[in-house]
Order: sequence, then C-alpha cells, then structure tokens
Amino acid sequence: MTRLITLTVVLLWGLSAPAHHTVIGIYDDQLRFIAEVEVREFELIRPHPLIFVEVTGIPEGQDSSGITVGETWTLEMDNLRELTALGMHDETFVPGDTLIVAVDPSRHTRYRENTLYIRAIEHPRAGFVYLHNVRDLVSVDDSGTHLPDYLHRINN
Repeated sequence: MTRLITLTVVLLWGLSAPAHHTVIGIYDDQLRFIAEVEVREFELIRPHPLIFVEVTGIPEGQDSSGITVGETWTLEMDNLRELTALGMHDETFVPGDTLIVAVDPSRHTRYRENTLYIRAIEHPRAGFVYLHNVRDLVSVDDSGTHLPDYLHRINN
C-alpha cells in the first residue's frame, strides 16, 4: 500500500511540475508584440518577479491583442533565482523607468487578467537588453531602440 501511495504522489507531481513551467501553455508566443512601458512598481518575488507598468506606446503595424496605450498591465518575468543570478535586484526597475518590452499575452485571461509574459526587455537607464531563457544581459548604449536586433535569440 505504501508503494502505491508513493507511486501515485510521484506521478501526480510529475504531471503538475511541467504545467507550471510551460510558458507557451499559458502565454501565446504567436501573438508576441513590442511595447514601450513605464514602470509603476517592481516586485522581486518568488517564483516569478512582477513589473507593474503603464503602456506608453505600441509601434504601428503590430497586433497588440487589443492592448492600448494608457492601460496598466502586470509583466511576469522568468524565475527569481535565474534573474538574481544575472544581477537583478530590488532597484533594477524603479518607478518612472521607461522600458521597451517584447511580451506574450495570456491565453487564459480569466486566470491571468491583464498579465503579459516578458520575453525581452530593453532597459535604457541600466544599459542592457534582457532576453528570456538566454540567461544573459546584453550591454547596449542609449542611442536608440536595440531590442528588435536581439529578438531572434529568444528561446521559446
């Protein structure tokens, strides 16, 4: 009986673990778009840090899934451990920072209403581009928008 219970627990854990880590199952990478946002608040929390932002611009010609300038959104990031290993800390994103972000909208708005998943961030004040799953910060200068030059490196 103990073996049966142990086996059941292991199997159930095995089924639920990938579901939590399947970003594509929650967010739609086919609807990815770029936006300019202004940071309102940053929470460096487990399991996924959050940046609360106001959308300040969406380049022409993009399908932004009905998201418009002036709206407030929550940007979900990669896991805390990996971000802190890159050097991110409580002051990485401060209120008033302007960011250029590549984001994926949620497939399930009833579970993640007004939440977008960050695939890439250009942070002009800090001088870097962050790429989801690349595990690297790319140094950039403040001479314009660099994010589109790096999007091909994102691993889904």
